[in-house]
Amino acid sequence: MSDSNATLAEQARSPVPEGGPAGAGTDSAAPAAPRDTHFDFEHKVFSISGAFFATDAATKQPVLNITLGDLKASLPFKTLKESFDIKDGTHDAKLLEMVEKGLAYVKQIRPGEKIPGELLDGSASWSVEPQHLMIAKGRITVQLVSWVTGSEMIIVDLDELEQVVEDPQTKSRLKSAYGQIAEKLGITDNAEQYINDRIDDLAQELSYIEALRDRFKHIRAISDNLTRIGQLYRSDRLLVSEVARMQGMIKKPLRRYDAIFEQADAQTGEIVGALKAFDTTVTFIRKIRDDLRTQLMEWEELLQAWDNVPVERSMAIEQLQKATYRFLASRYLETKVWERK
Repeated sequence: MSDSNATLAEQARSPVPEGGPAGAGTDSAAPAAPRDTHFDFEHKVFSISGAFFATDAATKQPVLNITLGDLKASLPFKTLKESFDIKDGTHDAKLLEMVEKGLAYVKQIRPGEKIPGELLDGSASWSVEPQHLMIAKGRITVQLVSWVTGSEMIIVDLDELEQVVEDPQTKSRLKSAYGQIAEKLGITDNAEQYINDRIDDLAQELSYIEALRDRFKHIRAISDNLTRIGQLYRSDRLLVSEVARMQGMIKKPLRRYDAIFEQADAQTGEIVGALKAFDTTVTFIRKIRDDLRTQLMEWEELLQAWDNVPVERSMAIEQLQKATYRFLASRYLETKVWERK
């Protein structure tokens, strides 16, 4: 253990002043959070004011970030457990395992916070915008109308979806569809309410897919922006060459993400089957949601940078281009191993 870590460990083991760790308020302590639903660590090191867990950018490993006076440290879990004598199998050790899993869904976790819903009951730990729920409900409505009329409808535009959902003729067809679906599912009591509730539940689950689809469009926008940069810097052969390689690299994740969204759409494309195997459908949607969310978190810092930099000749866009090249090359650069025959 390094001297700095030893000093941190000694300070963390010292009694916590009355009123909480340094920097904490003097208000009376809040009621203890329920066990098994919150990160209710027991060791005093986790009660240090400002302590938080995150994934280290360099090592990609979970760490506990703490500050004691002038000392700051990012402690990998192995070092943390050794420094503060946290034994395997103890309550705190099990929570550290939960933290590691939870960081796949959120960027930071603070001791005392609620465990992400993905690890508790499968629900999402993040929220969606109203328009994403509207899109999901609209897509299902279109599927129901297509099913009951026998003619497929494909609508992507949000305004058009909203018009279809609010159309009186659509509502009439939905009522007919609910009756036919209830009959196929063998539901007799409160059939319309039952189907309507199931549709609402399914739309809620799919709204997260729509939110992710919306955000992943920004990755495709990077590809479009690279084309624009190539035009702006067409006299710079080195940069144009780099841009061409970047466009080749970014095609790989774009194809993969498109395939994942197609899987999600296919799973709910046959609406009667999706409702009949409702629990299985929800489990499938949530797995895709969580996989996409984890992958998106890798991109988020880069996406935010592109959102904030105008695509024009500038030092900022040149630096962003280089940062994007490093990001893509570290993940998607295809290399060939040449073997001498």
